[in-house]
Amino acid sequence: MPQRPPPASKPPPLPRAALLELAARGPILLCLDYDGTISDLVSRPASARPVEGAVAAIKALAARPERVAVAIVSGRPVAEIRRMTGLGDAVMYSGVHGLEIAGGDAQVRVAEAVSRCAPELERVRTWTARNVPQGAGFEVEDKRYSLALHYRNAERAAAAELCARFEEFVRAKTPNLRAAHNKMVVEAIPAAASKGEALRALCREAGAAFVPVYFGDDRTDEDAFAEAAGRGVGVLVGEARPSLARWRVENPAAVVRTLKTLAESLDSR
Repeated sequence: MPQRPPPASKPPPLPRAALLELAARGPILLCLDYDGTISDLVSRPASARPVEGAVAAIKALAARPERVAVAIVSGRPVAEIRRMTGLGDAVMYSGVHGLEIAGGDAQVRVAEAVSRCAPELERVRTWTARNVPQGAGFEVEDKRYSLALHYRNAERAAAAELCARFEEFVRAKTPNLRAAHNKMVVEAIPAAASKGEALRALCREAGAAFVPVYFGDDRTDEDAFAEAAGRGVGVLVGEARPSLARWRVENPAAVVRTLKTLAESLDSR
């Protein structure tokens, strides 16, 4: 995976009219990360649901396919995102950090890199079964094409020690995988996977006329921000921090307000 340049600055607040002006010039590909972007972060990943108004705003935008192509992007599998949002085939999806893509035909396509990583993922499953203690606040999430170790509810010192061992195992024993760090989770995923790759695939699905706009909150979204910067924009969700995003909004509720404003603007046109 190509190395992205280091973030240079904290992005300023998203101007109210910025996306409206962009959408007025031509069609946009609106890509929305799931956790922390259209859903709040919660202690148990399975409990995360879209914040109030998110699904309605997304449906309103997806109803204008000539103006907006909408995609949900996540580290979660596509089937899970579909179930949790209830959006069905109304939007496109990228799951497991770009390893799954569901475009306009709704069919889920899996990256070629997945098949050669299967034996190594099985090694990681064996390692977690032997080394992750029960009842200590850890949760192993098996996404079939990757394996995530959540430690949000674990004691800090125990989490640091186990995550370091997990990452060392991935580095030493699974050359086709890498350890990706997100908010309170470390994940063993195929080295070729990234949200930058996901955005490139979604751009191909939408077509060259659609300018990418990517909303995301986490480290893994930086690859997509870097990709979007070439001809579109990235929007960081959450507290101010150095990022490759161009702008920032405060939280998922602010994302929903932005989407509603954009939908209303398209209505008025």
